[in-house]
Amino acid sequence: LLSVTKAGWELHISQPSTSQQLKLLEEECEVRLYKKNGHGIELTREGRLFLKEAAPILLQVEKLKRIFSLKLHESEARLLTVGGSHAPSASFLPWLASIFRETHPHTRLILRTDNSLLIEELVRNLDVEIAVITNRAASPRLIYEPCRRVVARRQQLTLAELARIPLVVFGRGKVGGAANILNQIEERGFDLNIVMHCETAEAVKAAVKRRMGFGILYRDLVQADIQRGDLRIIRVPGLEMHTDSFIIYPKQKPLSSDAKDFLALLREGPKGTKKSKGSLRPAA
Repeated sequence: LLSVTKAGWELHISQPSTSQQLKLLEEECEVRLYKKNGHGIELTREGRLFLKEAAPILLQVEKLKRIFSLKLHESEARLLTVGGSHAPSASFLPWLASIFRETHPHTRLILRTDNSLLIEELVRNLDVEIAVITNRAASPRLIYEPCRRVVARRQQLTLAELARIPLVVFGRGKVGGAANILNQIEERGFDLNIVMHCETAEAVKAAVKRRMGFGILYRDLVQADIQRGDLRIIRVPGLEMHTDSFIIYPKQKPLSSDAKDFLALLREGPKGTKKSKGSLRPAA
């Protein structure tokens, strides 16, 4: 025997609502589809005919729901958040991001930029899935891989001259390329002549253009200004600067398929290219 109550359970509606729907269907078709038989119901001849004709239609509806539900899921933009400290974000990460977007059109990629310590915190908190930083705090919750793509070229600077020059510096932290230079100046017994701390690279450039002092920025951040003749690079022998960079991602949470693909780009570069673009070049 069939049961209206069991049908309601399968449809996740109450027994009265199921009975009401059956009544409306009978009124629409102007036939009796079922009749009561003891504790259950049984289909009438018209009801059996209706079920026979409706069954393939219901199967087709289910098939359409599965197909379009899958396509809707596939078309929904996935999200990949990549982090970078200032140097990688100014040089090669935007280039890799553009390549990634071409090969992953359904993935929305967000690039977050900040100092290395904050980017590490974002990765630990799972707000960023994978990142490249230039200094590391060696968190036990993160995996660190050397990033060969960002081996810096060596630049020569004179510490004594740099110490006498008014300096406009980016940020107040103790990590990053500028902090590396400033720490070396102090370690060798020179007093720093910092006249201004700026929160952005654009503020550093604006102050230098107003002749308030010399700025310390990565070359990629000032390349357009150099080409226009607004700024120039000062090189004097004395200081060797080298910046190590690291790919970082969480140790406990597996990477998504999109993050794994971006990691492959960081490790190997895009397929078919012999040399990566945008190497990191510190400049004063």
